[in-house]
Amino acid sequence: MTDNPAINPFAFPSNEAYLGWEMTRLMHRVQALIGVKSDPSTLVQFHELVNLLQSTRPAAMEMRHAAYQAGVDIPFDAISRRFHLRPEDEEILMICMAPHLSNYVWGLLLHAQGTVLKPYLEVGFIADLFQPSTTLLTRRTWCEPDSPLIRHGLIVLDQPSQPGVPPVSLLAHSVQAPHYLAAAVTGRPVLDERVVPFCSLFQPTVELFDIILSLNNRQRVEEFVRGFYRRSTLLEVDQKCWTLMISGPAGSGKSRLAEGLARAFNRQLFTVYLNRLARIEESIILLNRAFQNAQFLNALLLLVQPEQLLATYPGLLGPLLNLISSYHGLTVLEPRDVEQLPPLFESVIHFAIDIERTDAEEREQLWESLLPPQASLGQGVRLVDVASTFELTGGQIQSAIAWAQQRAKARGDDLQLDHDDLVAGAKSQIRSKIGTLTETSKVRLTMDDLILKEDAMKLVREFLDACRNRQQVMNEWGFAKRLITGKGLVALFTGEAGTGKTLTAEILANELDLQLRVVSIPKVVSKWVGETEKNIREIFTHARAQNSMLLFDEADSLFSTRVKVERAQDHYLNMEVDMFLQEIERFEGIVILTTNLEANIDRAFQRRILFKIDFPVPDEMERERIWKTLIPKQTPVEGEIDYGLLADAFELTGGQIKNAIIRAAYRCCSENHGLNQQYLEDAAQQQSKAAGRLIKPIDELRKQRASWIKSG
Repeated sequence: MTDNPAINPFAFPSNEAYLGWEMTRLMHRVQALIGVKSDPSTLVQFHELVNLLQSTRPAAMEMRHAAYQAGVDIPFDAISRRFHLRPEDEEILMICMAPHLSNYVWGLLLHAQGTVLKPYLEVGFIADLFQPSTTLLTRRTWCEPDSPLIRHGLIVLDQPSQPGVPPVSLLAHSVQAPHYLAAAVTGRPVLDERVVPFCSLFQPTVELFDIILSLNNRQRVEEFVRGFYRRSTLLEVDQKCWTLMISGPAGSGKSRLAEGLARAFNRQLFTVYLNRLARIEESIILLNRAFQNAQFLNALLLLVQPEQLLATYPGLLGPLLNLISSYHGLTVLEPRDVEQLPPLFESVIHFAIDIERTDAEEREQLWESLLPPQASLGQGVRLVDVASTFELTGGQIQSAIAWAQQRAKARGDDLQLDHDDLVAGAKSQIRSKIGTLTETSKVRLTMDDLILKEDAMKLVREFLDACRNRQQVMNEWGFAKRLITGKGLVALFTGEAGTGKTLTAEILANELDLQLRVVSIPKVVSKWVGETEKNIREIFTHARAQNSMLLFDEADSLFSTRVKVERAQDHYLNMEVDMFLQEIERFEGIVILTTNLEANIDRAFQRRILFKIDFPVPDEMERERIWKTLIPKQTPVEGEIDYGLLADAFELTGGQIKNAIIRAAYRCCSENHGLNQQYLEDAAQQQSKAAGRLIKPIDELRKQRASWIKSG
């Protein structure tokens, strides 16, 4: 028996040869045990075989390592040395891995154990197979908690689950090596099959220097990476527990940065989607499995949305923090909402990087880097224009490019993208998420439909020109790099109600092809502490992503002058104004504030307002034009309408004239009449009374006008 090549070690030419040698050794051991059960007289020979196998293991380990050093890829050698396994540990581990490596040996093991009703190996059986005792006392040190096999999760013990059956002896527990361990021994790193529903594993290809980041974020990343490198040598990633938190809005590139770090550290990326785990029972057991799997693979561990798991299972906070604190290597936290993370997380976080919003130049780089190599841009396409107009995240830009390609493909040219393709792709990523706080306004009127005094009209046109040229001034002329804040355009429209402030904002949005979001002030202001600030932040965040123009109508009701703090309520009111000031300074789009009580607007806003336009009450000539303009051409009219008389008799604003016309139209329609002078006069009188305006004697005015016309 001593000359059997299955027992005597030899130089291993390949990993398959080595594992075959291990399985053959185990086969002889199991067959000998089966022989003992059928013929007890062979017990002495079985003991001799076991002693021989144990004595040859150290020499086999040396020859295996020599083959490994000579270039033969034998993963088990690296595993054994990494976990400091002893010869007896290797023998036990090979027995536990056999069901994953050899179906024939697995069948022999079940036969030797004596029953096929238990499709698992028991601790007691493995103990007898490994080192039978002549004293009838089972040797079990290898399955105690301090054993390297148990401590490193290389084998797993489970108590048989039978309802109504009390706990049994440890010797009756099942024992197995995880599937991922056996797969790694054959050279295939994989996930534990039990964690597949909420985990992923892959070798990143994203280079850290290819990731588009703001200057501040890149400096933070470089500072973090330098902590692990010295003279091109990776330090302490496996010896200590390090935790990095990467935060930022969805699609900002948090996961991509984690990929780049894994690539830089030459690690696989093991991602645990804790938000998925929140929907699975026995989360704590599976969480332990996932950490053991990642630890064995020596991977960079990425934990996605831990706050969602803890919202479902608050009791997992302690176990999760313990697992993070004991993970040897780098753990990256990727919360979706940092504010929802329990404060205790601060105790395990060593470094934090908050992914900032990219500026126009960085977004242009993202567009360039994410365009497929085979795609080309049509003549005259300027990525800077698209990047400046749409404040998209990296993930949104990638989706926008995919949609642009689909659009080009639909017309038969998927290799060349024109400007409209890119714009359509960018707009496909604009999602309305602030419908409860704002209302969308869209009119088809143009500047030709706007009737204002000459001074006001001149300022409105100047503001429109500034809106059209802001991207060129900021990006091509370099002002964006000079200005830290205040890159957007803010205008204040003042004047009485109905003088055209809101209508002007709607026309400007139409001229600029922008979506106008009218902020609903009553829905923004909340009686709950912090809710108003949260709503303001949400409005600007989504307006930024949607390339929207914001209109705060009657802004004085929300952003009134800050007051001296005498009550707790005063403090929170001032906080709301401060929040708005901060957001409006950081917003790079267009904001319009309207008010008829300018004195109530906080003075700090004056520095942020680039255009202040006063909308006066229209004079007689302007009122006449408004009356003419607001009556549609298709409206049936009876007789001749004296627009000059209406303008002279009723000193109404544009909004009030509109109401008078609509009121008269409804009355005429219900009485089967066309719109006529009398009905318009009646409606105008009602509007004047409601507004408290002076009504001139219309009959006298009519006589005067008739006399003027007669006299020429």
